[in-house]
Amino acid sequence: MIFKKKLSIKSHLYSYHIDFNFKVQQLKKQKYKNAFYLIDKKVFKQYELQKIISKKRYLLIKSEEINKSFKNLNIIFNFFFKNNINKKNIIIAIGGGIIQDIAGFVSSVILRGVEWRFLPTTILSQCDSCIGGKTSINFAGVKNRIGNFYPPKEIYMDINFINSLSDKELRSGIGEMAHYFFVKDKNNFNFFNENFKKCINKNLPVIKKLIYNTLLIKKTFIERDEFDKGPRLVLNYGHSFGHAIEKITNYRLPHGIAVAHGMNIAKFFSWKKNLITLKEFEKFYVILNEIWGKFEIKKINLEEFLKALKKDKKNINNKIRVILTKGIGKMFLYDFDKISSLRLLLIQYCKYYQIKI
Repeated sequence: MIFKKKLSIKSHLYSYHIDFNFKVQQLKKQKYKNAFYLIDKKVFKQYELQKIISKKRYLLIKSEEINKSFKNLNIIFNFFFKNNINKKNIIIAIGGGIIQDIAGFVSSVILRGVEWRFLPTTILSQCDSCIGGKTSINFAGVKNRIGNFYPPKEIYMDINFINSLSDKELRSGIGEMAHYFFVKDKNNFNFFNENFKKCINKNLPVIKKLIYNTLLIKKTFIERDEFDKGPRLVLNYGHSFGHAIEKITNYRLPHGIAVAHGMNIAKFFSWKKNLITLKEFEKFYVILNEIWGKFEIKKINLEEFLKALKKDKKNINNKIRVILTKGIGKMFLYDFDKISSLRLLLIQYCKYYQIKI
């Protein structure tokens, strides 16, 4: 792997770039004078961003799923119009995936499109959501039900933000990162397996390498299938189950940890369908268990879980669509046309891990 200071991504709208040498202090530069900011409230306080950004130019948002709502959008639109936003302004988002979802969606619709930039502050947003162009808002209790594709024109990667992440946030990012290496091939999987424990210990040089490699993997998929219609669908590995876990835990389990559990469910299903061996399944479990650590699932409300799965946006013709696996780099779409067979496998999964239902 040759590490480059900048990485370019091709989109149907434009090519956009990741700057791996950016430092947040650069926002003091004159070229950002006319920018407006949407900033994670916690990040703003931790890094004293009021010393860098003018008070009238920013709006603080709590990084919570509940804020990905139309109610919150009204507050944001009012802020921008009160401050006379125009097409020559840019919007800069500073935070994790939730802030990105909100900022990307707002930027795409306000004045029919305003240019925006993103400074991701979590491993999850740095290794995954910062590229691909997806924006999303939750609706009627369903995650990411409304959205579009509108990538940031530039992504500013300041790795030092990782120093302030909690253990839960760190593991969430590694959980999201992991699924790319499972999906790609054995060489990438081995690279991840040799290094991910160093990430848990906040080894920044190793984290930076893994983030870069993850983005290279995702780049190959999104440039072939930007709108998630074909090859990119396998990147949903672990996500259908993961989103359902987020929902039934009321988002107490963050996205990446839920995805790690979701991958384990998918691997269990694959084993039960004789797609992988017990030895393979157990090998994967050891890695995933190391990632989620103490953030286990002790109880699953089966009916609520199935209800959440039924509402997944990837489902087609009343079939629940998930990604299963035949091994590293061999993921594929699998449709459950009968909820009863899915329920049975979930019951078996819960019994296997002694999870209450």
